[in-house]
Amino acid sequence: TLLSCLFVPFVVKKMKSSNRKMPLHRLQTQAAVCAEIVLQAVSQSLLEGKPADRCLKDAFYANRQLGSRDRRLIGETLFSVLRWWGWLRRLEPRPFVDAWEKRRDCPEEIPAAHWYRVLVGAWLLESPEEVPQAVHVWAGALEPADLELNFTARDASWQEKWCSLTPLFYPAKNPKGDLLELVPDWALELPAAEEKIDWTELIGWLQKRPPLWLRAQISDVAWLCRNLQEQGLQAYPHDKMQYALRSRATSLNLRAMPAFRHGDFEIQDLASQCVGLVCDPQPGEQWWDACAGGGGKTLHLAWLMQGKGSVVASDIRLHKLDELKLRARRAQFPNIRYKEWKGKEMPKWNARFDGVLVDTPCSCSGTWRRNPGARWSSYPEELPEFTRLQKQLLSNAALAVKPGGTLVYSTCSMFRVENQDIVEAFLAENPQFELYPFVCPLDERPCNGMRQIWPEHGDCDAMFTAKMKR
Repeated sequence: TLLSCLFVPFVVKKMKSSNRKMPLHRLQTQAAVCAEIVLQAVSQSLLEGKPADRCLKDAFYANRQLGSRDRRLIGETLFSVLRWWGWLRRLEPRPFVDAWEKRRDCPEEIPAAHWYRVLVGAWLLESPEEVPQAVHVWAGALEPADLELNFTARDASWQEKWCSLTPLFYPAKNPKGDLLELVPDWALELPAAEEKIDWTELIGWLQKRPPLWLRAQISDVAWLCRNLQEQGLQAYPHDKMQYALRSRATSLNLRAMPAFRHGDFEIQDLASQCVGLVCDPQPGEQWWDACAGGGGKTLHLAWLMQGKGSVVASDIRLHKLDELKLRARRAQFPNIRYKEWKGKEMPKWNARFDGVLVDTPCSCSGTWRRNPGARWSSYPEELPEFTRLQKQLLSNAALAVKPGGTLVYSTCSMFRVENQDIVEAFLAENPQFELYPFVCPLDERPCNGMRQIWPEHGDCDAMFTAKMKR
């Protein structure tokens, strides 16, 4: 184990280490513990399909002795491994890779030291401004002792990044890298939404750490930015969406900030914020968020309606509605109601609402940048069940739209089968609805009623939105 190993000399290029030093024995202990937790989370994410953020939450709860520095190291290493898994799996212990490829449990317990090449490789590819000292420990345990490690620049090409890994391969192995390995093979074969995907460009975006997007829930955005800055968080308004605030990923506990506890802002991706703006609910109207989930879009609708009128939030998962109730109470929105909905027809709601938002469950492929583990725990055979459910939810929710009312369908998918195909099939079967052209709030580009947002459009998730009128 790392606890008993000594530093092995190695050459490092373009590497800036943390200035804060700690005794060797403490550093070795930190590196060993953090590696074990990272690898446990990697196993849960890849072999069990557990969301990486939930893996972290459970790990931190079970290891409450961890300090903020340890938590940051674990979180950044985990997401880096998952982000670059398409390449790093070449360095993984073979039994684990076999288990992942065959979708079964790993047949044997693999010592953490067998993973150090992977952990070091993840940091080589991430091009950090400052390399944690634990990475030195992991690198120092590798053989041969004269490894020459090169941390690439942030703007390095993917070929340069791949070359940075070559010292980590054993001498008998020197494989060639392929950019397309960074997404699942099956995804490359699916028709893309709206337009042909330039996978080279898209993967370039998927491999970048996403920014932190907030949504102001007060009108004085300038005051909120100053308030956040006083608490150590720099946030800047989007040039076209004034209530969308951009910041860098941070180790600060945002939910502990007074502004958050007062309901002054929510954490919501920029593309997701576009959906509420496309809905364009007016004060005094009645809206139904049919698949509300945790309620980010529900809160946005209520905010846009200035607390007037009503928003009914429904979901099949009651615990999600309980989360939304807490968020709505914090934000002081009195105009939100809650209702369990299992996706079936609701005759008593026929033609009741001015607007209905159907943000359906999907492959979540549009969030692969923010949730890189989902790339490797999603499978093509899941898509038929998603599309069946999407058709059902859209058709049944549409019955609740008043004549002249608005129906909005959205997913965080980048595949046509979950987006345009669903909308076109719905319109063919429901001639009383038609596409309603709108201007995308993200870039002010007009569209015919359907719009696919890509990461390149706003440094955000991919999101599809269709707006229809009855």
